[in-house]
Amino acid sequence: MKWFLNLTTRNKLFFGFGLIIACLAGVATTAYWGIASIQASQRSLYKGEFSNAVDLLNMRSDENGARAALLSMIAVTSSRERETWHQEIGLRSKEISKGMQQLLQRNHNDQRLLDRLKEINALRTEFTQTRESRIIPLIYAGKEKQAYELALGVQEERNLKMRAIAQELGDEAVAQARRAVLDSELLSEQAVRVFLILATVALLLGVAMVFILNQVIAVPLQAASKLAGQVATGDLTVNVPSDKRADEVGDLMRAFREMVTNLRQTTRELNEGVSVLASSSSEILATTSQVAAGAAETASAVSETTATVEEVKQT
Repeated sequence: MKWFLNLTTRNKLFFGFGLIIACLAGVATTAYWGIASIQASQRSLYKGEFSNAVDLLNMRSDENGARAALLSMIAVTSSRERETWHQEIGLRSKEISKGMQQLLQRNHNDQRLLDRLKEINALRTEFTQTRESRIIPLIYAGKEKQAYELALGVQEERNLKMRAIAQELGDEAVAQARRAVLDSELLSEQAVRVFLILATVALLLGVAMVFILNQVIAVPLQAASKLAGQVATGDLTVNVPSDKRADEVGDLMRAFREMVTNLRQTTRELNEGVSVLASSSSEILATTSQVAAGAAETASAVSETTATVEEVKQT
């Protein structure tokens, strides 16, 4: 603590407020880190597990839509209606291909997931080739029964395999998304705890610095002000405590102590001078009294002499 007392007042203030600012910077950094981590977790969740789950769900929906369109194409007899359903199948197939490419690109670093996606893609390729090269030509050829049997035979097996793999991957994506949400919540709670701890430390440090600065600066100055008031009323018996501090407060107290000592010395010398002057005045008064008494005696003698001379003159 002595080293702190020996600092100049400016350095004390710089040190105290520097610590407070450092703690506030720590609080701000922690808050920024927490927010950035949560945002990164949310971006990862959105771009990874959430996007995978959505794309797999959309693929399943488009597969079901394409299958329903194929069955509708078999059921109708109008060429125009068949063309309409054929176009619907083409649109669904494009959406499925787009979703599959997104999944493959997004998960190229996850080898296990990538292998499962390639398995789905291989099945889908076979499924699409069979539909386009065999089933649809049979429909246009009016062989609806054969097309129907083929659609519900090997195509159904492939569709079930694709659905099972997609369901598995979708469930895994949902589970990973839930884990990512939990991790994000834990990270958020951790950031809040660290933020509260640093904020509490900053608050306590601020209160401590106010108390310390009050004790090392304000209290000594208040004591010096009180002593100065007593000296101003003429009380030179005040006791100025000695202070070995090397800061401005220590310099002020030493200068004040020296001033009071000098005032006491000056007052003592004045009192001694007044005493000497009073003694000299007493001596002068005594001498003056003796001279006055001598003058009275002289005057009496002169009066007697004058009376004698008058008597001689009369005789």
